[in-house]
Amino acid sequence: MCGICGNVALSVALEPEASRRRVLAMLRSMEHRGPDDVGFTATGAAILGATRLAIRGLADSNQPIVDDTSGVIVVCNGEIDNHRELREWLAERGRPVQRETDVAVIPGLYLELGVKFVEKLAGTFAIAVWDPRLPRLILARDRAGERPLFFTMRGKEIIFATEFAALASDRRLTAKLNKPAINEYLQFGIFPAPSTPFTEIQKVAPGERVEFDESGMSRHTYWRWKVSGMPKQSISTDLFDRIFRNAVARQTDVEVDFGIFLSGGVDSSLVAAVARSIHPRRTLNAYTVRFREKSYDEGSFAEV
Repeated sequence: MCGICGNVALSVALEPEASRRRVLAMLRSMEHRGPDDVGFTATGAAILGATRLAIRGLADSNQPIVDDTSGVIVVCNGEIDNHRELREWLAERGRPVQRETDVAVIPGLYLELGVKFVEKLAGTFAIAVWDPRLPRLILARDRAGERPLFFTMRGKEIIFATEFAALASDRRLTAKLNKPAINEYLQFGIFPAPSTPFTEIQKVAPGERVEFDESGMSRHTYWRWKVSGMPKQSISTDLFDRIFRNAVARQTDVEVDFGIFLSGGVDSSLVAAVARSIHPRRTLNAYTVRFREKSYDEGSFAEV
């Protein structure tokens, strides 16, 4: 539940003091997202900030993360569940990761793979990478879009944040309602990317990478769910068990207490059972949502 934000200028001068105040205001608006740490890093053309809720690498989880050699700056809201495998992969290529926090693999991954770094990540994340050498800003979001990321542009200036409220702290934003998008929401129940309820604010789509450089903005879908044309194939219960257990093990590989959400369904029950088998000595707290309307309430099933 971390928060990230930033103010970047391309081909125009960044007003250092005004931009600093802008980023600090965004960070204050997201204090509830990061009780463990807050920080920002300023360069000549960019200021990036983050509030941190630490779950991995508790002693060194502060952000932004800066690569001393290249000057590349990274902020991330989310978890990189395959960070252990990525550490080994980067070490084999002469890029050892010194910090324990999971997001520390991102700078080396970017320096090794460029914009395709996001394709190697497994987890839930919203990421901003600033490369002062080009210069270039990259915004990326996880495949399912579990972590939000919004941005607004003022000419060659980009402002991004995890929440609408953070962007709204910039008084230059008029926040006019996007009536066509709202009508579409009333009809279909979604705001398809890049639209949002506000005309000046866009969002990064699930599985998307948005790049900003001196030539402008470009959007790239790095992952798409194949819903048709897939060959029929069966999967054995043993293979499913290995895949499922690996997913639960990765997501519960954290240094803080975590809980399990239980409904009355098989899916949450299976997650709970596998989590218990992986962590037999760990205290696991389970939660559910109750409803006064009995036809909606699954509390009795969750309790069992």
